[in-house]
Amino acid sequence: MHNNLIYLTDGRGKVDASKLSEIAWAGLVADNRDSVRRQLVKCAWCWDEDHVTHWMKTYYRNGGGRVISHQPGESADHPYQALVSDEHKAYCDRVERVGVAEGFQAQRESRADDGRTRSDVLLIGVRRLSYEMQHSPFKPGYRAGERTRRALAAKRDAVAWHTDSSVIADGARVAMLRSNQARLPQIENPRYEVRILGGYRKVLVWDCSSREGHRCPLGRYAGCGATHVDSQPSAITLDDFIRQAPAGLVLPVWPLDRLGFWATPQDYQIWVDHFGEGSRSGGTGVGRRRQSEQQADGHSRRTAAKDHAPVLPQQRTYRSQAVPDIPDELIHLERWAMVQRAKLAGLDGEAYEAQWKVWRRAAEDFHAAVTEYATHDDVGMSRFEVEQAVKKAVRHSKVES
Repeated sequence: MHNNLIYLTDGRGKVDASKLSEIAWAGLVADNRDSVRRQLVKCAWCWDEDHVTHWMKTYYRNGGGRVISHQPGESADHPYQALVSDEHKAYCDRVERVGVAEGFQAQRESRADDGRTRSDVLLIGVRRLSYEMQHSPFKPGYRAGERTRRALAAKRDAVAWHTDSSVIADGARVAMLRSNQARLPQIENPRYEVRILGGYRKVLVWDCSSREGHRCPLGRYAGCGATHVDSQPSAITLDDFIRQAPAGLVLPVWPLDRLGFWATPQDYQIWVDHFGEGSRSGGTGVGRRRQSEQQADGHSRRTAAKDHAPVLPQQRTYRSQAVPDIPDELIHLERWAMVQRAKLAGLDGEAYEAQWKVWRRAAEDFHAAVTEYATHDDVGMSRFEVEQAVKKAVRHSKVES
């Protein structure tokens, strides 16, 4: 349906005419017979874009379909456009507020010079960043990939897709940021941290040996000795991302690939040097999965057989497993982190945020202690094995108690 977004001057405000019930639509057609004199239905597109008032005609076509059209000679028909939600508006308001406070120029609903694409918020700093909030599923024929290509062709340096839905993020096939699902008052609260849960990653580089504790992409149990590059999720808030992206402090890796993500310039360079540009310019990428998502039999660990023979899986019974000698300090730190995490249950708002920070500090203390312990010369385990041994010891003590 063309021209579906309209303003109704009877107090209903901006509505999507295609979503009106049949009774409401019939009443609107009857009440708007003399559209110019009645001044009931105004074109939302013309008003939002150019602040021009066009009173629209409403009627049924011969087949019974709904029609909204301009007066003769006023304007061409506008394509269908979804009515944005309050949450969508709140996110755009937040991005604009944070960007302007950081010193960037912000333009809402910024249309490109070629007229083929429009940004929810265009932030202009060292780079021109098009922020797109996707709060509903993509329309067929106009998905994220095509919209990203149009934006890049219109001299946008990058498109920052953002959603709070895992379903939308998984089906986007572009580099998309996924945040926690926040309610409208939380989005509007500048003190509330919108946390990015996916789409921002840290690049890892390691020498594949049993000491490192990483999975060998080639399936070698004791490691292949080569240098591998992979990535893992990293932490950032939406506000910090908006402060950094227009300044070029975070960059998109493979923005037109479903495995694309955002990373620091240093990590971006490491990844591109190792794997190439991929689909950054609209190609098909290198046709591979991230190593962390590959199914491989091998693990770089010291306990594997030298001849790469299959290793029997360990039994998942606490009594049959020997728990290595682990310092009590590590066990206490892990228990403390688990206690703080359990306290998150039932909390909301500022109380949740305060407790989440306490739990995060406890978890960081535990991981730092594990890393420091694994570097001792007399420790015959990798860092990964130390961490798993500590968690196993904590679970084992729970069963015994």
